[in-house]
Amino acid sequence: MAGMGFFRDISPVRAASDLKAYWFDQQEHKWRFLALSAACTIAIFGAFISESGFEVQWKRPEITWVTSLEPGRSDEQIRKEIEANQLLKEKREAEALRREEERKAQYRRLAEQLGMDTE
Repeated sequence: MAGMGFFRDISPVRAASDLKAYWFDQQEHKWRFLALSAACTIAIFGAFISESGFEVQWKRPEITWVTSLEPGRSDEQIRKEIEANQLLKEKREAEALRREEERKAQYRRLAEQLGMDTE
């Protein structure tokens, strides 16, 4: 029962007058911060509400078919194309590896010229 004294001293009329005195003293920046905080709150709640459950009608995805391949190719033709493409891929990878090794060698030579340890 000791806590009842706290609520006995609270008056809604005094609280309203304190709030009025606080907001209407000579500090105009409070109104700007109030407007900014209200705008931020409205924006956040607006974002939540806009994503809250307005269902979007499902639309069938557009499919783009590969049209550069002949539709009536035999398995043997497909296998030959795959093998040719694999050879091209291996050549490109070997060329990339060669360029990378060449670049590493250039950096090693540069490091040696500058007196740096390369290992």
